[in-house]
Amino acid sequence: MTLRLDAADEDLLRAVADREKRTMTDVVAIAVREHAARLHAADEDAALAARAERRAAAARAIRESIADNREALDLLSQ
Repeated sequence: MTLRLDAADEDLLRAVADREKRTMTDVVAIAVREHAARLHAADEDAALAARAERRAAAARAIRESIADNREALDLLSQ
């Protein structure tokens, strides 16, 4: 695989590789894995938020149903 980087990005990659005492290929592979992990975590966070919203909506629906039933029972008791 060949990466086409502009000069500034290539210099940055080389500097990071030198500082970490790794090859440029290793630095790229690590960066890709870390980015993939961040994307996965963001997907997990979004899924958790969606589930929480569904639970909240269900709880609201139950509370509304209880209120409606209470009103109906009050009317019937009169």
